[in-house]
Amino acid sequence: MGEGAGGRQGASYGRVVITGASGFIGSHLVPALAAAGFEIVCILEPGANNSFIGAQTFSADICTARGLSEALSGAKVVVHLAARNHVLRETANNPLAEYRRVNVEGTRNVIRAAMKEGVGLFIHLSSVKAMGEETGGILDETFPCLPSTPYGISKLESEEVVRAEADGKGMAVWIFRLPMVYGPGNKGNLPRMIRWADRGLPFPLVRPDNLRSMVYVGNVVAAIRAVLEDNSAGGAAPRTYIVKDDEDHSTRMVYSSICRELGEVPRFFPIPAVLGRLAGGISEDFRKVTSSFRVSSAKIREEIGFVPPVSWEEGMARTVQWYKRSAR
Repeated sequence: MGEGAGGRQGASYGRVVITGASGFIGSHLVPALAAAGFEIVCILEPGANNSFIGAQTFSADICTARGLSEALSGAKVVVHLAARNHVLRETANNPLAEYRRVNVEGTRNVIRAAMKEGVGLFIHLSSVKAMGEETGGILDETFPCLPSTPYGISKLESEEVVRAEADGKGMAVWIFRLPMVYGPGNKGNLPRMIRWADRGLPFPLVRPDNLRSMVYVGNVVAAIRAVLEDNSAGGAAPRTYIVKDDEDHSTRMVYSSICRELGEVPRFFPIPAVLGRLAGGISEDFRKVTSSFRVSSAKIREEIGFVPPVSWEEGMARTVQWYKRSAR
């Protein structure tokens, strides 16, 4: 199933409302669904002025529910992207409370408003952080969830809210757990690695053989489209799936690929394990880049036949090309 896969005509599914439409994933999802013929309504947070061609926009506050009823009027589908994601420089006195305010209570407000408006399909984007952190094995959907960060705790609780609110109400619910999402426009760790490589700098290596799962943003969009275009999407119990690229990669492999796309020679310098553990204890970002965290997407492949249409190599190439066009 390709990134621009066909299937049923988008317009036949009715109005699709997307929360958090101005975010990274939304900036890719909205134009893709609009081009496919879906009737799109974008919910933007108060003060956001993003405009999308071929889509209606509403300003609504998911934390207070202000504006949600109007934005969801007539909706058949809600794709819930809005969230408080990983914060690089945390300023909140109580980070967990702030994550819960947006990711848990905000999600509760959205799904309750969706229920009130008779929405038939609710797609909720979660995170593999709901399952835990660094691990030596490969996690799947059966793994006991043991989140250890405020963000991960809030995402697990958001999933529980969605399941509880939809229980026995006739709404189809799909929950997608995502690892690190990368692609053009992303502002996370990968762009920082690209900037580092663009300067010709050697990259610090703590564990040369670490492996991490990632997912290209176009593959996330394709997974959402697969649900929207699936005639059997409704009527089942809530479904939870991990969505990821087919292959996992080490930090060495990622940095080497970036350097090749930039025309640079990849260089590295080793860091003693004890210093790596110290840096990881101080910086979650450093730990995310250097440690291992692997998940399996076998379930979504087996149950609905979803195969990520964009390879890791192509996704990485598109991301570096975006950097070369816009960030240099």
